[in-house]
Amino acid sequence: MKPTVNAHHDSNHFDVIILGSGMSGSQMGAILGRQGFRVLIVEESTHPRFTIGESSIPETSLMNRIIADRYGVPEIEDITSFYSTFKKVSSSTGIKRNFGFVFHKPGEEHNPTQFTQCVIPELPWGPESHYYRQDVDAYLMHAAIRYGCVVKQKTVIKDYDLSKTGVAVTTTQGEHFTARYMIDCGGPRAPLALKFGLREEPCRYKTHSRTLYTHMVGVKPFDDIFKPKGQRWRWHEGTLHHMFHGGWLWVIPFNNHSRATNGLVSVGLQLDPRIHPKTEIPAQQEFDEFLARFPTIAAQFKDARPVRDWVKSDRLQYSSKSTVGDRYCLMLHAAGFIDPLFSRGLENTSVTIHALAARLIKALRDDDFSPERFEYIDRLQQKLLEHNDDFVSCCYTAFSDFELWDAFHRLWAVGTMLGQFRLVQAHARFREDRNEAHLDHLDDNPPHLGYLCADMDAYCDLFDAAKAEVESVSEKRASPKEAAARIHALIEAQEFARPLFSFGYCITGANRNLNNSKYSLVPALRLLHWTQKGAPPEVKKYFDYNPMFSLLKSYVGNRLALALK
Repeated sequence: MKPTVNAHHDSNHFDVIILGSGMSGSQMGAILGRQGFRVLIVEESTHPRFTIGESSIPETSLMNRIIADRYGVPEIEDITSFYSTFKKVSSSTGIKRNFGFVFHKPGEEHNPTQFTQCVIPELPWGPESHYYRQDVDAYLMHAAIRYGCVVKQKTVIKDYDLSKTGVAVTTTQGEHFTARYMIDCGGPRAPLALKFGLREEPCRYKTHSRTLYTHMVGVKPFDDIFKPKGQRWRWHEGTLHHMFHGGWLWVIPFNNHSRATNGLVSVGLQLDPRIHPKTEIPAQQEFDEFLARFPTIAAQFKDARPVRDWVKSDRLQYSSKSTVGDRYCLMLHAAGFIDPLFSRGLENTSVTIHALAARLIKALRDDDFSPERFEYIDRLQQKLLEHNDDFVSCCYTAFSDFELWDAFHRLWAVGTMLGQFRLVQAHARFREDRNEAHLDHLDDNPPHLGYLCADMDAYCDLFDAAKAEVESVSEKRASPKEAAARIHALIEAQEFARPLFSFGYCITGANRNLNNSKYSLVPALRLLHWTQKGAPPEVKKYFDYNPMFSLLKSYVGNRLALALK
């Protein structure tokens, strides 16, 4: 039977069917339900459940604040800082005050000068969170239910029918549901991607990595193993990345603050299969053999043991020819995936949610689902994945040489700060007059779609030039030392980029004196002073709207209030 748009008398007819009740599915369901639409969320498993994607970053939180404010879903704002997530969502949440990157060579103790760290300031909108996903996902699903969504867990769909006039699904229990639109949040096994043969073989991305991951107890704080003299920050209070030739290891603690109720640490090992081929040995044995090659990392895991079975994968990357079709959309991780590095999966998902929600709500109200209304969503998601692939593939090359890493990761640091400025200003303008055009502007075909700072030509040119230098190393046309020197020169030549390393947010082992006020408001005030007095026009444009400072003030006030509680 073909679904029709006039079947609203049918209790099994919905406006939207969402496949999957993870963060993206539940957030989208809550947004649509809050707008008064009938939403069915279908989930094959049940909550609570183990999943990864456990580290938030400022861009994700800023985007989620915009979404929560725009659509009146405060539960989404509840996950945008450690204090609110800990207080309102789950006491199992860990705190994230920094990104730490520590370089290692096989058979050698760690060289204490070879590390970098990017500090997330306490104010105005930090710190970030280590999400215990089984709690966070369940919280968001319950929010979707409160806003009217119908959720069916432990439900398997055996048949999909999509056409220009509507969508329909039939479950293995014989239930039949129809809707006007469908969103697939099914991840790598996304049913619509498989049904329509959308996966690309081979995957087109340059990054090659596989993973093994679990949750552990007994993982020592890395500060007990390595703490540079005179430093006041703690590795244990952030997301730690151990880097080595051909891969990296994440360490995400949930037990890293005085009020912690969760003793677990998330651990995940990413390996380039072209350098570290997958074998049939058990994951624990492979992890133990890895530790035997890196004595400093081994010391951190001397007493560690897993509390659940390891997950061991083949190549992580997958891509799709298209992400939208007649009456359906593949949400980001249903469309493609790169690598967990930089925690950009949740960020890119929030960007996609914001762009899709605005377009879908208008389509539902107009009852017009013409493909051109969603063409931007396809371009957006493809570009987000492609740019992340550029970043991550270059980083895997840079993992082989600390000087090259120290140079190239600065492009990420610069881009992430500029991207935050852009989001804060858009939110400030919206808060002033509630005009959604200020937020729609974020998705108004920015010239460099997918980049961290999507509308700054100078940054995108800088990134492309630095990427070319790293690729010259991977193609053996230049040495890492030569490429690193050229990347530093490229950054130094840019008036907008060079000063961003003088405020204390980015630390490297060769220049430790930058970390003088890690959690105070001083770095933020110095940064804001520069944006008003010394920044070039391409940066000042993000600070040309005075009410933005009122928004920053409200962020500061909210963080302080939650911290004091």
